[in-house]
Amino acid sequence: MDGSSAGRRGPVIGAAHDTVSPHLTRLLVRAGATAGVERARLAGIPGLHVLHEDGIRIPTGTILKVWELLSGRLTAAGSIAQVMKLWQPGALGVWEYLLPVSRTLDEAFRTAGTHFNAIADPADRLQVVRSQEGLTVSWQGPYRDHAQYPRIAQFVPHMLLTVAGSAAGRRLVPVRVGLPDSRSLTADRAGELYHTRRIDVGVDHPSITFAEADVDQSLPRSDPALASILADHARLATAAARPVRGWLDRFHAVLESSVAEGPPSLDRIAHHLAISPRTLQRRLREEGTSWREELEELRRRRVACLLRETQLSVEAIASRVGFTDSRSLRRAIHRWYGHGPAMVRAAGGPA
Repeated sequence: MDGSSAGRRGPVIGAAHDTVSPHLTRLLVRAGATAGVERARLAGIPGLHVLHEDGIRIPTGTILKVWELLSGRLTAAGSIAQVMKLWQPGALGVWEYLLPVSRTLDEAFRTAGTHFNAIADPADRLQVVRSQEGLTVSWQGPYRDHAQYPRIAQFVPHMLLTVAGSAAGRRLVPVRVGLPDSRSLTADRAGELYHTRRIDVGVDHPSITFAEADVDQSLPRSDPALASILADHARLATAAARPVRGWLDRFHAVLESSVAEGPPSLDRIAHHLAISPRTLQRRLREEGTSWREELEELRRRRVACLLRETQLSVEAIASRVGFTDSRSLRRAIHRWYGHGPAMVRAAGGPA
């Protein structure tokens, strides 16, 4: 059987932007505690104080910070397998429950791809492709420049294999696994994690390919009526979840609201946040950004909005957004878009 299909996505909920469900983070934190990470080192990470609550979504940055904190400990304690050793059916929430009630693994992963934002950031994607070889499920996330990406990329196929095996009720042996980077992963470790030593290294996105015979076999707990109910629940639960925002989100909210007072200044934003300008700059550095980068992005969004939604002149927009003159604004627009303000205005649509 030939053909391919990208995993369809459910509607991306605006409130879910830059957030994830807390389920996987709970497993990571438990694995860290088992490996000896002190609670005090976790205390300052945004969102972890409410990690036990249901009906929330925590900042995506939180799970990345937890990966950073646990990286050395998990290597010593037995690599990424340590996380899924603590997994029990249902630990990954409604997203995981969608798999065993599907008719087949093919259907299960297509449904899991559609509702992937029930567990992950809406920017993440599960792509499902069918070929003569079998069913390949790949994870495409926006974190390729993050220091922990290789570790996360090794973890995802292991997680997918674990939940697929649970849904099938038996040990699955994949056709192959694709990894962007296999450093710190021996052949023996690969065999333990993925039930195969057939590893393709250097691929763009981590993936796992299930055999043709496995993906078409009926799942023992298939329940189409329940599958439909759970799919609706996954969508509604994501929409209704309360985002638990971090410090950077608060900074962005203050920065956006301060526009009404005129072009933002470092001193004024620091005052609104009740911290010193020096502390504000340090906090931004800790978040991997800077005052200059944040101000540039704010200006880019405001300029695009004013060009596309008003008839204000370039000179008037420059004054509103805080550029010294229209010439400096035109230079900035060329830097952002590669062409002048007239083409941005003509393009219309979102920034």
